[in-house]
Amino acid sequence: MKEHSTWKTIKLSPTRHGFTRPPSENAAIARCMRAFQRAYQKKLANLDEGEDKYFAEKADRLAYLRAVPPLSGYDDIRDFITCIAFADLAQILPQNDAEHHLNSARIAVAVVRHEPGTQPKRLGRPPKNPPTEENK
Repeated sequence: MKEHSTWKTIKLSPTRHGFTRPPSENAAIARCMRAFQRAYQKKLANLDEGEDKYFAEKADRLAYLRAVPPLSGYDDIRDFITCIAFADLAQILPQNDAEHHLNSARIAVAVVRHEPGTQPKRLGRPPKNPPTEENK
């Protein structure tokens, strides 16, 4: 597979994933992946010869989750969802864990929507003006 020459690749653990990916345009995903890789490499370096890599894999998942943005405010919640969805698709997190975290994000979105004075902008077409005597 030919890579674009300007991409720097983020190498995921070949023993777990077997692929490389170009860096994300999303800063939150890039931060989570850096934490993931640092934790995995650090734990892997401390393993004895022939020792199971389970603890390195557990450490990288925990580091990834610690680097995920908090569930506060629309931007952080959006980045949280993006990071968890990426982790699910890249098989960094088990699907049931990802579902649990995404359910937490749904609750956070509902809470933020109902806070006074924080109504988000409506997307799409503006609402139609109610008919007036002049428009009828």
